Amino acid sequence: MRICVFSDIHGNEQAFNSAYGRILDERADANVFLGDLCGYYYGQREILASLLKIPNLSSIKGNHDCLFIDIYKGNQEIRKDYLNHYGKSMEKLLESDCGDLVAWLSTLPDSIIWQDIGLYCCHGSPWQPLDGYIYPDTPLDHFEDFASSIFILGNTHYPMNRKVGEKIIINPGSLGQPRHGGWPSYAVLDIPSGDVVFREVPYDRIPLYRQIEDATESHTYLKEILGRIK
Repeated sequence: MRICVFSDIHGNEQAFNSAYGRILDERADANVFLGDLCGYYYGQREILASLLKIPNLSSIKGNHDCLFIDIYKGNQEIRKDYLNHYGKSMEKLLESDCGDLVAWLSTLPDSIIWQDIGLYCCHGSPWQPLDGYIYPDTPLDHFEDFASSIFILGNTHYPMNRKVGEKIIINPGSLGQPRHGGWPSYAVLDIPSGDVVFREVPYDRIPLYRQIEDATESHTYLKEILGRIK
């Protein structure tokens, strides 16, 4: 069984469009989106239209997705805090007709467990499905407390393939805002072998730079991190 996994698109339509055809070409038995369509950049609605065309797709919520749902429902405290910390992505999204996006996000589970193949998927960690952070140097002993043998996680934006005992912990990296010094990435997992292949996706960043400038963002980080390609 081949599983294609991707995560943390964060409104980066340009990167997702470059990855979209490649994901389809993988012809995986299952495609898994680990959450965070929302946040940082501005193409969430356009991405969703393509995302829903991916066959055999399973999706889960991310922490930024949940924040957007709360903002859409009128939580002004979260809205103000998000604007101050992460920029205008949510504000731009609220200016559009985003009811369908909110409705779809609201249906997504916090995790997916496929017991027949021993696979657990979530955005964060098994003990903190939305907000957990498992980095390439995070201790993994706690995974021994969970029954699954393969864990696929997102949230950190760092590609990862690690083992603790007989358990495998995988992060495909981010399709929208990679933080490891490489291009956006996704991963293809083979079960039962456990073999993992990471695919990096080069794309033209100039249109996204222009969108950031047009939004008059005060957060220079939003543009600067896109250029951290070694």
